[in-house]
Amino acid sequence: VMSQNEAIQYARAHFNQFVQRHEKEIQNLMGMFLYLPHGIATSPYAHLLEPKLWSEIYDIFTKEACFQLGLSVESPLSISINAGCTALPALLNIKQVMQQRQVTGIWNGKDELPIEIDLGPEHRYHSVFACPILRQQSTDQNPPMRLICGHVISRDALNKLGSSSKFKCPYCPVEQNPSDARLIYF
Repeated sequence: VMSQNEAIQYARAHFNQFVQRHEKEIQNLMGMFLYLPHGIATSPYAHLLEPKLWSEIYDIFTKEACFQLGLSVESPLSISINAGCTALPALLNIKQVMQQRQVTGIWNGKDELPIEIDLGPEHRYHSVFACPILRQQSTDQNPPMRLICGHVISRDALNKLGSSSKFKCPYCPVEQNPSDARLIYF
């Protein structure tokens, strides 16, 4: 009975943050407490004690903990290797095409990729943009802005640079109007 009360107190204190996403599961678990004194193995909740569920619980807890902490479940090395293996055939193909057309000097491998490579929805992450001029992360009030030359800076940096009718990009010689910059979404 003492451990039952402790479990109920723990649930009250810690399950609130999960109620929106897992209300039915929490209700199911709370109903199980009624059968705790007489034994769960002979109750309608006996299926919750099956050994195969423990590995599922482990995976769920890992995913939830990573979600709460804003981390990926997979290791960064594993993600990088999988992304590289997915991208390699397309990159080898584009390299071969460029060699056949004798345009190998266009892309040296240090720039961004010359083609888009879809890594699938599991490898799409919320990108964070940090303005290279002001060294601040973008926000809804200070979003990233794409200049006509292709470089990206924050709106605050654009406002500081573009106080007159024209300004020069801080990374290349292109002159442009501040009104030509476009809001971009990552």
